[in-house]
Amino acid sequence: MSSDKLSVRPAIVSDALAIGQIQSEAMLEAISAGMGSSPGVSTRMMLDVGSLASVWTDTLSRPAIPGYHVLVADANETVEGFAVLAPADPVILDGDDPNGFDEETGHKRVAFEIQAFDVPSRFATQQHDARMLAAMTDIAKDAGATEIHIWVIAGHDKMTNLLTQTGFRARPLRRVANVDGGEVAEFLWWALL
Repeated sequence: MSSDKLSVRPAIVSDALAIGQIQSEAMLEAISAGMGSSPGVSTRMMLDVGSLASVWTDTLSRPAIPGYHVLVADANETVEGFAVLAPADPVILDGDDPNGFDEETGHKRVAFEIQAFDVPSRFATQQHDARMLAAMTDIAKDAGATEIHIWVIAGHDKMTNLLTQTGFRARPLRRVANVDGGEVAEFLWWALL
């Protein structure tokens, strides 16, 4: 029986450095998967741990924006993952009601977006991904959300496998970022709540 104390909790200012480290590491993993190779120096500089930690210190020092949640996966008081959840507009596709109403219920669609969801591979055995996803889903449901979505880098199989296993599906929306002179595609994944 494991003696690990695993939890998901709201982030606090003292988590900023750990969040910066995790974000840098996990984003480099995801971008590498999307590119099929390691990113270059300019991308690595953009994901500098010190710069990211500074941004998180500033963000976590301010009063929380209503509906905006920064969560961390905690293992024995060590941050091993983090996620950001925020209210968002429902994604309207061809065939959807253009005013954002659900065609079956007639109710207004309410969406949340997972803006960051990072757990480095070295912490994969802790099941932080599933715990954080469950926590974000509960928060969104409690806020009245009818759907939740996330953009995922194409080729990031670790994330797409998790999302598929937990009931998310890809929607036919794609966006592209320029990285090191090439393109990295992201696809929208979503789940109804």
